[in-house]
Amino acid sequence: MKPFLKSLLLLAVVLILSCNPNKSTPTLNELEKAENTLKNYDSLTQSKIMIVGTLHFGKDILESENQENIAKLVKTISKYNPTKVVLEWEPSALSIANQEYQSFVADTFNISNKRNEVYQLGFRIAKNMKHDSIYFFDNQTEFIGSLENFSFDSFGEYAKQNDDGFYNTYEKHLTKIFNQNQKTYKNHNLYDRIALMNSPTAQKFNAQRMHMYEIRVGIQKNWIGPDWVGRWYQRNVRMAGNILKMTQTGDRILVIVGDNHKWTLDMLFENIPDFEVVSSWDYLKNNH
Repeated sequence: MKPFLKSLLLLAVVLILSCNPNKSTPTLNELEKAENTLKNYDSLTQSKIMIVGTLHFGKDILESENQENIAKLVKTISKYNPTKVVLEWEPSALSIANQEYQSFVADTFNISNKRNEVYQLGFRIAKNMKHDSIYFFDNQTEFIGSLENFSFDSFGEYAKQNDDGFYNTYEKHLTKIFNQNQKTYKNHNLYDRIALMNSPTAQKFNAQRMHMYEIRVGIQKNWIGPDWVGRWYQRNVRMAGNILKMTQTGDRILVIVGDNHKWTLDMLFENIPDFEVVSSWDYLKNNH
């Protein structure tokens, strides 16, 4: 038998053996058929966005080991090839910050004593990508209505006086899981800690924590707890709006932000049809 015919015969045998005659295509009911005719707006997607959640850096970020991990983070995140680096400061500060960034690019501005992640990550990644500028997107939304003159001390006092036994239903469990996660973070270096913060489990923890304590205060009274969570959403919606306005077709947006914002922003951008959300966890864990 000719080699070609032999190979063709073997392929036919493999295909036959791989088929399961007992496995039939499930029949769709009328609603499932109708659902297949529905459309969404995925065809409008024109840009990508990756949101990297991070801790807010302290003075220890300048230590040599942490600086080595910063360098690794910059190298790994740069593989995403962002076209814009967006950072968690108010746009009103952008003019002065971009002057600093331009000086940094020209090697006349020293960030070796700058603790903030805007400098340590944002400036370095943007320079690594040869960007002309950086971008800011935060919005410190007003404290209005029940949140006027808000402080966590006064919030806690109100909760104890008005919702004790309800607002703190899960307080012990919340504290236990929080401490357990913090222990895991502290047992890892800076790179791994930030990578873990971007994992789906860590982000689900953040989202659940936001909805198991504050939201339970003031219901049908002054609504201070739900209003607090509502302000969080409002702030993040405005942040998403700032990014939407600065985005151009084909952009690969990189957002570096406090890790508790990540789950909210990921959710928002999953539902803004202009964007495809890229997993920061996939980038960070696969470059471990």
